[in-house]
Amino acid sequence: MEFSVERTQFSPPVKRIFDAAGTHDFQKSLTMYRLQSHLERYLRLVQGQRIPKSSQNGTVVRFVRILERLDALVDETPPRTGSARRFGDLACRDWHDRVHGELDVLLETILPEGARASAVELQYYLGSAFGSRERLDYGTGHELAFLAVVVALDMLGLWTEEKFTGEDMLYVWARYYALVHRLILTYNLEPAGSHGVWGLDDHLHLAYILGASQWAQDCNVPLQPSDILDPKAVARYADTNLYCNSIAFVLRVKTGHFAQHSPMLHDIAQTVPTWSKVTTGLIKMYRVEVLNKFPVVQHFWFGTGFFPWVDMAHGMSLPNYEAPSETSEKPAAGTAHTTTTTMPPPRMTASCGYSPLGRLVTPRR
Repeated sequence: MEFSVERTQFSPPVKRIFDAAGTHDFQKSLTMYRLQSHLERYLRLVQGQRIPKSSQNGTVVRFVRILERLDALVDETPPRTGSARRFGDLACRDWHDRVHGELDVLLETILPEGARASAVELQYYLGSAFGSRERLDYGTGHELAFLAVVVALDMLGLWTEEKFTGEDMLYVWARYYALVHRLILTYNLEPAGSHGVWGLDDHLHLAYILGASQWAQDCNVPLQPSDILDPKAVARYADTNLYCNSIAFVLRVKTGHFAQHSPMLHDIAQTVPTWSKVTTGLIKMYRVEVLNKFPVVQHFWFGTGFFPWVDMAHGMSLPNYEAPSETSEKPAAGTAHTTTTTMPPPRMTASCGYSPLGRLVTPRR
């Protein structure tokens, strides 16, 4: 469905997914289609590209300044001393409060006058992209919220007001992940919805897809998947590739043998021969373990503009479910993302089929 700012009414996002039925409906929603179709385009855009040190795109520069302001708020909100908590420094809640207090003004720096009404939705998704204020954790649901921000700004046409390249896309994501890494380290954020050693990563998933896609169609790729087992090789490309950047962070925060604390990443390096197949496998896993997991997507809320709760096929509203009284939530940026999944995610194998970016599945009725 075509998106028009002038004909779109925006509203504060609300919770629509309360159980497995809502998760099922989400798969056939217009929102799911928008997220997947835009992600597919972004993965194509970053192929053969490196993370740059800067951008010449005015919108990208202004958006990164927002991230830089949020980063500066970390300096202004140091962790509390003497905390005996295993996870989550309470100062992180102060940081979230300060972010919430500034988002309106910050978004005005990037939104043109005709798109200011969309701030009510953008504020929610951007505020939800840096972890949970309540649970003091960060996970793939928060990463999904940032994808929603990137897609929303794309739908407004802001990225493409000037020439927008794959390097610009990587620059935005790299600056986001730099802030996320700092938040995790500074406030000792708990992994949200982690599968433990059976998961890809304690906190991230999209970063690996983007990084693998950077090298998926590169005939002169500097590293093969098996080279990721060499920490020196990872460090060499951590500043220019998001896959290496993510693994470098894992090596920074975890001790012990890589095969023990990150067996899935180790398994990928040993068994998947090309970055094309890595990309395909990670996309399939993302659809199963993030986009189709109730514990994650229950925290993705829906407005009436960018990500409405409507059926993709007919444009009609999807069923509205009521929250059980004991689990009712009030709207708040940065809701927690937890999981009850105990089974390990699908094992990737070298036999995965591959089309340029994996097959994009339009939600079926």
